[in-house]
Amino acid sequence: MWEKPEPRAAIISDLEKALAQDHHFSDGHVISSMCTSPLDIAREAHAMFIESNLGNAGLYPGTLSLEKQVIEAMAVLLGGKHVAGGIVSGGTEANITALWIARNIAKKKKVIFSRSAHFSFHKACDILAMEPVVVGLDEKYTINVDEVSRKVDRDTAAVVGVAGSTELGAVDDIRALSEAIPDGVFLHVDAAFGGFVLPFLRGMGSRIPDFDFSVQGVSSIAADPHKMGMSTVPSGALLVREREWFRTIHKDAPYLDTLGQLSALSGTRCSAAVAATYAAMRSLGREGYARIVGDCMRVTHHALAKARKLGIEPVIEPVMNILCLRVQDPRAVQKELDAKGWKVSVAQNPPSLRLVIMPHVTVESVDSLFADLEGVIGVKR
Repeated sequence: MWEKPEPRAAIISDLEKALAQDHHFSDGHVISSMCTSPLDIAREAHAMFIESNLGNAGLYPGTLSLEKQVIEAMAVLLGGKHVAGGIVSGGTEANITALWIARNIAKKKKVIFSRSAHFSFHKACDILAMEPVVVGLDEKYTINVDEVSRKVDRDTAAVVGVAGSTELGAVDDIRALSEAIPDGVFLHVDAAFGGFVLPFLRGMGSRIPDFDFSVQGVSSIAADPHKMGMSTVPSGALLVREREWFRTIHKDAPYLDTLGQLSALSGTRCSAAVAATYAAMRSLGREGYARIVGDCMRVTHHALAKARKLGIEPVIEPVMNILCLRVQDPRAVQKELDAKGWKVSVAQNPPSLRLVIMPHVTVESVDSLFADLEGVIGVKR
């Protein structure tokens, strides 16, 4: 702890030095992140509500009203009418909370998910003392529904489907998954990335499988406004089909101004993100999101064309704005690109070079990346 107060100028100077060491979306060289620069209006809204804490909702009725409006808007986007939910810190908290609810409803502990599911499901099993049952993938790199149907049993509390996998952007057949499991088994859909992409792709005519509350068996959905929702970090959302399910994880806190706060993993909640998400969604509307998603997909297909000119094929044809490329020794390629200032990542299932084409990634940055990639793989040949 610093012993004495220090001048503001010195503090700001050190903060600026730290910030200068970080990587920023504005230069177009970060092509590994599922986040992007939030809208200006989202930043402004976040700052306005910086002291709000919906962990004690009685003090913040205005912020609570905004959260209700955000959840209602997201419910419509995700095919629901009377679903409940709230803003949480991100997909990890949403996924953990969903399995927490599933465990308490079923009084069972097995969770079935694929090997391409997000690491947060392993974390959830560890925290909740649940048993992970990991199944394989089919030829489309989506969950093997037949294997799920063989492994689901009387001790299964939940099954997880993914609508936009973290590595490949693949979308599980949620309807088939729902039909393959018995009634009463909780079906959670992790659409942390896909939630603000897939509905708009469908509106553009893409053949996107049903993944949301339009599938009767879907119990809950995670979707992250701080990804393609263009909101500030941290901003995730959990929506559940039945409001009373939140009561299964509710814990009284009689010292608070209300007992009506969202039952979630966090007590204190960064509720500035509620206002930021409200501002982003209202300022963009469906038309704005469709434009952003369309632009990202155009850049994604431009990147795919550049790759094919170099003789590089994708692991799958991109469903969303994620492109994984089959290159020899992707980890070595990543390291060499990093030395040239590029932040790309490596997928493991299967090993490949992973590019996430977010709104800050332009055609010009893609062209520059592939010019450097050509040099890198040229050395490898």
